[in-house]
Amino acid sequence: MLNFFKRLFLPKTPNAALVWQQAGNEPSKAFWMFALPVHLVLQRDTFSLAEPAPLLLENSESEALSLTLNTHFESQGYAFFWHENNWLLSLNSNPQIGTSVPKLAVNKDIRAFLPTGEGAQNWASFINEVQMLLFEHPVNLARETSEKPVINSLWCYGLGQLK
Repeated sequence: MLNFFKRLFLPKTPNAALVWQQAGNEPSKAFWMFALPVHLVLQRDTFSLAEPAPLLLENSESEALSLTLNTHFESQGYAFFWHENNWLLSLNSNPQIGTSVPKLAVNKDIRAFLPTGEGAQNWASFINEVQMLLFEHPVNLARETSEKPVINSLWCYGLGQLK
């Protein structure tokens, strides 16, 4: 009975694979996730997710960041795409994680909203690698100079696959 109420009252997680297809792309057997550019804020002993989530980027910023990420992660079978401010991540295999929509984590300790499941530790390593690539990226250096929040992480959720 509790599962019924959870399904009734919890927000439905969007499916990134459907967004990919609805954007006019060919269906694919890949696993898809949203990979939103976000700004995490260091608190006393944890991080919180800052608003807005996702950060709104200029097309040139999205192009530069996705080029860097795609170049770095191509050998692992990860591919980043963006269309109309939707950032999507294509994966060759299911990462075996459960995720949370970002709006649940905004301005809160993110630990309760981080991915869970069998693949959570591997996923945390992947996100850590993403964060290192973003740390001194020219896009972030320019954003910092312009007093805009830097993109210091990606918030991934909405795992889906078209069969």
